[in-house]
Amino acid sequence: MSDFLSKLKGIFIVPTPADGKSAEPVAKTATPATTTVPVAPAPLSGKVSDKFYDILFGAMEANNQEGFDYLEYKKSLQTLAKMPMDEQTRYASAFAAAQAMGITSQKLNDSAQFYLNVLKTEDAKFQESVNAQRQKQIGSKEKAIADLDATIKAKGEQIARLTQEIAAHQDDMGKMKAEISEAVVKIETTLSDFHATYSDLTSQIAQDVEKMSKYLK
Repeated sequence: MSDFLSKLKGIFIVPTPADGKSAEPVAKTATPATTTVPVAPAPLSGKVSDKFYDILFGAMEANNQEGFDYLEYKKSLQTLAKMPMDEQTRYASAFAAAQAMGITSQKLNDSAQFYLNVLKTEDAKFQESVNAQRQKQIGSKEKAIADLDATIKAKGEQIARLTQEIAAHQDDMGKMKAEISEAVVKIETTLSDFHATYSDLTSQIAQDVEKMSKYLK
């Protein structure tokens, strides 16, 4: 981290004293919050991160305006915060020093707005990066899930259709088995009747042959 970036970070972040007691926070200017859309159904509560402070401060460093501007004014406010004075006096005293260098309240406001716009640009870039990651890591998987769901439904319908066809085939098979049983009975009955008739007729003929041999000499 550059020396300027370390100092810049120190303007906005007050370190915790060694005794563990929290120091009085330095007043911060309102900056646009990074907009994130969490994956979870319920909104997530974000927390301040040094990592993202470094990214945002780096953007401010890269776009630092020449001369005395809002950042220098903010540093003056931090120095005055160590003195026993109220907030209004602190802001007025820092502005008096700025006026000595030809700085007006309008220039300070314009400078602060300039850095807000720098941070807004970083927010837009970060959001674009998040959207790309969301599409890569979530969107593609959501599409795959939708495709699998459609496949499951199609196969479920196919299974239902095949189940109906199997039931119909089993019904046809049962009917055919019944027809076979009926046909077997009919065929065997016919064969038995034929053999009975055949036996009776051949027996009569055999008896006639025997009697003809006996009586016709």
